Amino acid sequence: MNHTPTSNNTTALRASLSPALTFHASFDNGPDADFALGDKQLYSTTEQDVQKAATFTPGLGEPALAIVEGQGKFGAALAFTQENSHVVLYKAAQNVAYDPTLLRGTVSFWMNLDPAEIPGQYSDPLQLTDKDYSNACIWIDFTKNDKPSDLRLGFFGNQSEWDVTNQRGESREFFWRLVKVAEPPFAKGQWTHIAITWDGVNSAQGGRARLYLNGEYQGASGRIAEQFTWDVANATIRLGMGHFVGLIDDLALFNCPLTPAEVRGLYDLDQGVVALHP
Repeated sequence: MNHTPTSNNTTALRASLSPALTFHASFDNGPDADFALGDKQLYSTTEQDVQKAATFTPGLGEPALAIVEGQGKFGAALAFTQENSHVVLYKAAQNVAYDPTLLRGTVSFWMNLDPAEIPGQYSDPLQLTDKDYSNACIWIDFTKNDKPSDLRLGFFGNQSEWDVTNQRGESREFFWRLVKVAEPPFAKGQWTHIAITWDGVNSAQGGRARLYLNGEYQGASGRIAEQFTWDVANATIRLGMGHFVGLIDDLALFNCPLTPAEVRGLYDLDQGVVALHP
């Protein structure tokens, strides 16, 4: 099916999404964000210290991740290899829309990888949280027990409310907060678009997250009734948790849940999110 965008479609998408854009890192001009309502700086730290802001060091870490020119979906991309065991992150304050009374938003990015090259552990290319994967967190992971690996979206409010027996990933309540895609469309040399939207969280009705791959809807999490609470000053946009191996490009966040048509429009952009800059 041909989804080639037209200039009219791009203009319309820009008009609707430009005011909602809160963050964009294209990696075409280095590791720092091209557009951000908050801090543009990329930082590195270890997985053990990812919750400790005092450990954040500006830059790509040691050994440094690479910005690979001409290998991205659009221009350059951020490359994680077997030699990199650290995490890189952006600060979430203002870059991720957070509201303790109604949490809603979208994250969009592209990945190019062979999941078989990831070491034998759960690997999270993306996490949005101030704590960890089971506590007020939005994440994407590749599983370690499936051949080929499944892709999962996890969407969790405050662990103290949903996990009353403190079982974390072993509890029944954990799994209905997931969206799982068996045999997802990833292969080395092939770019796949990921979009996650969320709405209704922190409201009396509760909310859900929804997952899209290459512009196509994949499913929704169970309804999240618990609160989703951040200390925003400590919240981060984390890339490369769990020794991720692959390329990431065109990372963007919006302050509203995009419609299916808008997600398709992002997927169709021929120059990426740079076309949506205010």
